[in-house]
Amino acid sequence: MKKTLTLVVLTGLMLTGCGGGKQAAVQATETATAVAAVAETVAVPGVIGLTLDKATEQLEDLGFKVEAVDTVDGKSIMVKKNWQVISQDPTESAQAAKGSTVHLGVTSLEKLAAEKAAAEKAAAEKAAAEQAAAAKIAAEKAAADKASADKAAADKAAADAAAAQAAKPAPAPAAPAPVVPAPAPAVPAPAAAYYANCAAAKAAGAAPVRAGMPGYGMHLDRDGDGIGCEK
Repeated sequence: MKKTLTLVVLTGLMLTGCGGGKQAAVQATETATAVAAVAETVAVPGVIGLTLDKATEQLEDLGFKVEAVDTVDGKSIMVKKNWQVISQDPTESAQAAKGSTVHLGVTSLEKLAAEKAAAEKAAAEKAAAEQAAAAKIAAEKAAADKASADKAAADKAAADAAAAQAAKPAPAPAAPAPVVPAPAPAVPAPAAAYYANCAAAKAAGAAPVRAGMPGYGMHLDRDGDGIGCEK
């Protein structure tokens, strides 16, 4: 810009020196003013994310005019600090002349807070659902692992029992039941006998006659030793 102004001034001086007079000087001044006005451009700052009051203050300090519109709900803007910039035109770093208008799109902080709360709620519900699903999967896996472990333990116990049974010695054959001889037929007791004397007992073939035998009597056992007719 300085270089342009210098050329303009030099041109004016040359015209003055060449006899252009006062009119040439005036034209040179007007040309310099026009060039200065064209050259007075400023880089537009980025104000997205700022509240409208701060964005307006920053833009106006640089010589811009500000026009803000609620681009979401079309509501009227009353208190600038309750609104946030969500778009701008010209965009950040664009060159714009001082005095030009920067158009801002805004939305209310109340709406942003509601949207944020809704997003956080949705995120929390999603996280809870994912956590519940993960817990269900973990529980099902734990149940499957337990069932598998129980089956493996049962199979091992059955195999151990079979091995132990196979390792046992074969039982000895049972001893045959003892043969009990049939009882001898009872010999009927001889009929009651009476021997008048040892001669009769001997004649009957019963001598000697012992106590308890048929025909025993004290008259046959004179010495009382329980044997009669022993001689």
